[in-house]
Amino acid sequence: MSENHDESSNDLNLVENGIQLALDPNLITLPLHGSVSSPLTNAPNSNAQTSENGNPDQMDVDSEPAQGNNNAGQSLINNPYGLFGQMPLEHLIPLVLQQKGPGFKFADLSEDALEEEIEKDKSGGDEDARPDLMDVDPSENQVEEVPPEAVEEDNQETTKDGEKEEETITQEQFVRMRREMVEHINIAMNESSLALEFLSLLLSSVRESVALSSMSPFLKKIVPVASLNSDRVSSEPKTVEDQLTMQVIDRGWKIRCLNESRTLLKENHSMLEEKLKNEHRYWKKISQYISNKDVIFKLRDKSTGLRSLGVKYGYEDSGSTYRLDRGVAILKTNPETNTLELVPITGENSPSPHNEKFIRIRIFTKIEFEDDYILSGESSVDNVFLNSDSSGKKDQEDIRSQIEKLKALIFEQELMYQLRRECAQLISYGVTIENEKKVVIELPNEKFEIELVSLDDASVVNHEQDAPKINDRRANLMLITVRMLLVVMFKKNLRQRLTSSTRNSHLNVDKDILLIRPLLGKMRHQNYKLLLRKILKTHVLDVVETSTFSETVVHPPRHENADDVNLDIHIAKLNQEISTFDRLLTTCKTQFDVKLVNEDKLSLTLESPNYCNLAVRVLYQNASKNVSFDTRFSEFKEVEEILHFIVNEYIKKT
Repeated sequence: MSENHDESSNDLNLVENGIQLALDPNLITLPLHGSVSSPLTNAPNSNAQTSENGNPDQMDVDSEPAQGNNNAGQSLINNPYGLFGQMPLEHLIPLVLQQKGPGFKFADLSEDALEEEIEKDKSGGDEDARPDLMDVDPSENQVEEVPPEAVEEDNQETTKDGEKEEETITQEQFVRMRREMVEHINIAMNESSLALEFLSLLLSSVRESVALSSMSPFLKKIVPVASLNSDRVSSEPKTVEDQLTMQVIDRGWKIRCLNESRTLLKENHSMLEEKLKNEHRYWKKISQYISNKDVIFKLRDKSTGLRSLGVKYGYEDSGSTYRLDRGVAILKTNPETNTLELVPITGENSPSPHNEKFIRIRIFTKIEFEDDYILSGESSVDNVFLNSDSSGKKDQEDIRSQIEKLKALIFEQELMYQLRRECAQLISYGVTIENEKKVVIELPNEKFEIELVSLDDASVVNHEQDAPKINDRRANLMLITVRMLLVVMFKKNLRQRLTSSTRNSHLNVDKDILLIRPLLGKMRHQNYKLLLRKILKTHVLDVVETSTFSETVVHPPRHENADDVNLDIHIAKLNQEISTFDRLLTTCKTQFDVKLVNEDKLSLTLESPNYCNLAVRVLYQNASKNVSFDTRFSEFKEVEEILHFIVNEYIKKT
């Protein structure tokens, strides 16, 4: 009976005090308007208000007042002094500033301002414009004690923040945010309760007393205690044979890994050793064939993207203005032949590197009494263009010969380019450009062809088997002269760069390019002399008895510049080298002196201004050295007429 009495008394206490139930996540939800139950809210310091059913686990989470359902324990009168009277100033001042809003200073608070606010509140002013201090829960605004200096700094920061426009939210937005927060809290509480129930039920099979203290009555009622258990599955012990097999397998894998590692290391060692030998061979050849006069620089190969060495074989630094080919080649190793080779870098307008060409000059002599020409001379091919040099060493092994060959090829290309530019101004003198690779110069009895020929041409291959011709030496001398004149152009341009701040990227055809005109002028001057000799013989020597003439080549005086002593040694050297070709670059001038009987003097001066034109000066002096006639003519017919006039009017009368 006593036991029954004790059980009945315990049941009565449970009914009076309430049972601590766990939350079932599938059955229990937290209402938005009303009271919610949670085992986490029964803390002794909770500010939750008890509801009408007297359950301390329920709290009002809705900020809106409940209509027609007031809590029994809530006071009907809000006493401000009871809430804020005993509060220190360090806590009260932030509450006042919060109620007044941003931009308000506590120093601006006065009795008159408070009385005006009270009167406005009594007259039915807008109560929602600013939150009331009575609505602020002091428990939610507990702050740490701060010194007065910090309060003043907060006031200043509040003043600065008040100057900015703050974003406000509506009542609907606030309710929606609160509803979402409550839902998240509800889900978290259900998940934690479910996890706690699972662990308690699992623990009940081992330690029942500890598990019952944390299990909810609801779980105890519907689920038997110790109904959830966990066991440790032990593996079957391996036999000796299985253990030996596993040991053999482990050793096999280790041996296999070691063999593969050994093979991999051996292959890498062989590869690195081969690369090291190639690098050693590469730099040995470079040090053997590259001299300090060559321009070597680093560049990146566009085809492979690897870094490599570049060799500059062009003449840009020597005064060249040729830009169709910059004269740069990449130094590569041919994997098939394992030799070094130079691969020129070609642009859009540059010629193909496989099409190797050189300049060839042919001389054709006109057949007498016919309009046809016969080949009488042809320039030979230099050894630098051939596949092997005089020592018999292959070009693939000798980088030096490859560089020399590339230099010669780009030199020939620029020579033809400058020849075409100059010959475009000489059409009236019998010079024609048949195509981009051929220039023809026609004289009365001869014809010259300057052509850029490929090394693979059939006429070039069979040239060594041809018999020598009469004008072969003359053709070779013409080709050498033209090449030397191009070098003189380089030196003049280089001197101009050193002596002037300006740099000419394009040469002037009339002044700077002198390749064909000096040669053409001398050949035309020789023909002019033949014609003038015939005219003198016909109109003077055959008419005037005992008259003779002498022919003298007039050279311009060589000016010695005293400033060359003060010039830089390099500029002075360039001037000296350029002056060596003055005799070739100056225009031709020949004087014919005719000796008469009465000591009268008749002289004719033949000049070639602009290298190709004709100018004849006729001068007649009597015995007393009085000049009777002195004039210039540009046609031989006029010269014939004036000589006939001088002989009849002056010489015969004397």
